[in-house]
Amino acid sequence: MVDAPTILLGLVTDPRVGLPILLLAGATVAWVASHPGSEPRRHRSEASAPEPDADPVSRTYLAVRREAYSSLLVETHVRLDRALLARTGRRLRDIPWRASAAKTLGVPDAKALRASLRGLESLYLWSVRLETASLLRWDFWRSIEASRVQFRIRLAAQLQLVDHQLRRLGYVP
Repeated sequence: MVDAPTILLGLVTDPRVGLPILLLAGATVAWVASHPGSEPRRHRSEASAPEPDADPVSRTYLAVRREAYSSLLVETHVRLDRALLARTGRRLRDIPWRASAAKTLGVPDAKALRASLRGLESLYLWSVRLETASLLRWDFWRSIEASRVQFRIRLAAQLQLVDHQLRRLGYVP
């Protein structure tokens, strides 16, 4: 009679049986290690709690948490547009090109506001390409993660600029 450890050793060393078992065990360990704890289990009839997205601050917070930076940029554009509309009665797209015309309308630093609009639009396009994992990116030579890092650096600089402009316009959230 053959003992159990010998049979087990024979199964593990047999490439037809042992190799698939070892691969499945390794894949299971890697899958368990890569998945962090999830939400608590719910019953089938129990709906998940809705996320608060009624106000712009909550939408911005949720966008940052989900890394949905396109939504964050849309909310930022809307805030800047509303602040300019409240102060001057004009939208960002309606800022005159001539500095004297902008000054008579009461638009402070029209050139910087137009630059912010262009910056937000270019970051929006970049964020959509990152969120969809598009290979048609302007920085195709970088990996997607390196592109995300560069995007976050430019996003932080742009958001600081917009924050300064919002304060100049007297925007109160």
